[in-house]
Amino acid sequence: MAQLPESRPMSYSRGEISVLIMPHMANLLGDLFGGNLMALVDQAAAIAAIRHAGGRVVTASIHKVDFRERIPIGSLVTCRSTVDFVGSSSMDITVEVYAETPSTGERKHANTAHVVFVAIDEDGRPKRVPRLIPATQEEKERYSAAERYRQENPQR
Repeated sequence: MAQLPESRPMSYSRGEISVLIMPHMANLLGDLFGGNLMALVDQAAAIAAIRHAGGRVVTASIHKVDFRERIPIGSLVTCRSTVDFVGSSSMDITVEVYAETPSTGERKHANTAHVVFVAIDEDGRPKRVPRLIPATQEEKERYSAAERYRQENPQR
């Protein structure tokens, strides 16, 4: 098995998925069902976590979900995930959800979620992850905000 690096840049630990919202994914109002949105958020977060950890990860918790806009059938939904902070084995990940009307290109920020994943070994026990190195000003701000959130919410 390949040796993990001691650290990774934040730019390495990102994920993105896009899905066209079909009728079977909608609620009775014709909008993306919240449970389906949560599954997309979880998948996008998993991509960033797997990249950062270099292997197996599990969802530990979903801390916060902000529903800003409805997402109607026919929208192209893109979920972008970033690892914002790491502990010993855990990774704090932000997922931003964008909904686009494909025919016009109009795009809106529809949702934001904060998720925590834990890296695990072959036996399902927590395993150490590489340190996270923020480089840009935006990355440093995300890192600081995630670190503050952890300090203010130790019970999470």
